[in-house]
Amino acid sequence: MEGGKELQQVFAQKVLELGLTASDKLLSDENKVYFYHGKYRKFFQEIESEKLERYKYINEYSASYLAGLFDAVGGISESGVVYLERFGGMDEILLMRLGFPNRPKEGKLVIGRPKAFLLFIRNYTKLFAGHPVMELVARRKRAGKRPGGDGHA
Repeated sequence: MEGGKELQQVFAQKVLELGLTASDKLLSDENKVYFYHGKYRKFFQEIESEKLERYKYINEYSASYLAGLFDAVGGISESGVVYLERFGGMDEILLMRLGFPNRPKEGKLVIGRPKAFLLFIRNYTKLFAGHPVMELVARRKRAGKRPGGDGHA
């Protein structure tokens, strides 16, 4: 798992909590935390190759997947733009199919309807759960305002 230190800690804690590997088998370097397990590797390769089919519906599975993707390579700029730092064509298609228009801009994939996107993933994100924008999105939902927007959260 590649990502910032905070995400690495969340990943390592969850791996150990679930008993996926022993603590002495969890390896790390400056940019990643990982462990070797052939069955898990094959499983996740399958998931990744079939993601357009597996996550084609708005449900908890697609929300969980997108939350994990967002935790790993996403961000919210100071101006409220919601984006993915690294992405592929299948990520763009998946987001579009789920109702989140997007566009590449300055090496990032900017997610349209950011409030709706954040509302969709908020119960599944680990890294952004405490982000101030998430509370704002939740308050708007409780107030009955329709999420959406023009690229700003």
